[in-house]
Amino acid sequence: MDAPTGTTAALMWPPQGLAGAPVREKLMKPMHKKVLITRLRSTLLAALMVIPFVVLAQDESIEETVEALQTQVDSLTSREQLERGRNLYFRACMPCHGIRGDGKGPAAQGFDPAPRNFRRGAFKFRTTVSGALPLDSDLERTVREGVPGTEMPRWKDVLSEHDIKVVVQYIKTFYPYFNDPDSLPLPEDIIEVPEERPFEPSLASIAAGRKLFVDQDCVKCHGKSGAGNGPQADELVDDWDVPIRPANLTLTYFKNGKHDRDIYRVFTSAINGTPMPAFDELSEEERWQLVDYVQSLEQKKNFRFWLLEENPNQVRHPEPEQAEAAGSDG
Repeated sequence: MDAPTGTTAALMWPPQGLAGAPVREKLMKPMHKKVLITRLRSTLLAALMVIPFVVLAQDESIEETVEALQTQVDSLTSREQLERGRNLYFRACMPCHGIRGDGKGPAAQGFDPAPRNFRRGAFKFRTTVSGALPLDSDLERTVREGVPGTEMPRWKDVLSEHDIKVVVQYIKTFYPYFNDPDSLPLPEDIIEVPEERPFEPSLASIAAGRKLFVDQDCVKCHGKSGAGNGPQADELVDDWDVPIRPANLTLTYFKNGKHDRDIYRVFTSAINGTPMPAFDELSEEERWQLVDYVQSLEQKKNFRFWLLEENPNQVRHPEPEQAEAAGSDG
């Protein structure tokens, strides 16, 4: 039988003489491949878009886990260090400052001045503005160097730097505002004491300082000679109505240090809890002139000076160069 031709042949599917299914599969294979390739491309593209987010999520999860573990480690470390600070406090500080940090330790009776009451939060020697809490470095400096002229010794000869830091952290627990972020000093509350003086002491700067000493009414408390015998000296009280004496500026020691930078720091920061104000309204040059005048008031050492002026109970801290000279003389 002859095969159909023309329109009849075009309408006949599948073509005569060929099996329908094999031909259909043969013709559809290229179409299946295209669909599979397209779907594979879409899947790969979707995967590539999702993978970064999955990795990022995993990274964030790992980071959060590490931070949580670090927080736990820091907490354990802080507790351990605080416990060490507590042990050091009870061994070295408690006899004077008391179990509660109130300055009423068993050895404190008769001390003048009395040991610091940490619970009041009034810290005298700071590098922060008047009324602000001290920095850790301020408290560490006091523990390290002591307070000359008082029974507070310098502990740097006994304690390591690490021990000084941990005992300061324990001392801070007596005043809860150290744990209040809103009560801590702001950057603008920190006093920057220049490392270098803007000028060297001279007769002119001492004379200018003397005028400032009078104009700023320093003589009312410290007296004309700076001996702490001004007309108002006997009337002074601290913030708790306890009588307090102005510093005798003719002595060889100051409680906050006798270096120029120490005196400059006091003029800028005041002494919290006492009538001693800050002179931060004065220019930097004027404060250095006051420093020069105060330094000029120191008396020469003689028998009367040692017998009547110096506190017999003071802890004398020679300057490093003096200590070296004494060692070489021996």
